[in-house]
Amino acid sequence: MSEKHTGFNTILALYASINRGMSPNVLSVFPNIVPVDKIGVVLPKDLNPYWVSGFTAGDGGFSIGIRKSTQQIYFRFHIAQHSRDIDLMNLLIKFFGCGNVNIRSNINRCDYYIQDFSKICENIITHFDNYPLYNIKYLDYLDFKKL
Repeated sequence: MSEKHTGFNTILALYASINRGMSPNVLSVFPNIVPVDKIGVVLPKDLNPYWVSGFTAGDGGFSIGIRKSTQQIYFRFHIAQHSRDIDLMNLLIKFFGCGNVNIRSNINRCDYYIQDFSKICENIITHFDNYPLYNIKYLDYLDFKKL
């Protein structure tokens, strides 16, 4: 194998190690690629508020909906991750002082979420007013806050 193919195979090995691994199509063309071993991540004792805002910009969101049964409006702040990141989700509960974590049994995913309106006002709005998002989700946040 030439030098340039070695680099490509390294990239494929990294790709194979991400959440879902290689797609069946890629795997059929490159069946001998071995995923790289992931190094363990050591979580900090406390989360940095700027990091939490950046993380939310990538993997979080603000939702508003109407419950069908009661016709009540609900507000929701949420962050979803692979289920192996459950410890990080629990750190978010500690950081915000509220919220819940739900592990989905049908897919490898866990969700941190807050639906308590008073906690959203006290904790989430306060946080993102002090540590704003710096991407397009900032506009979502402003709409969420306005409502």
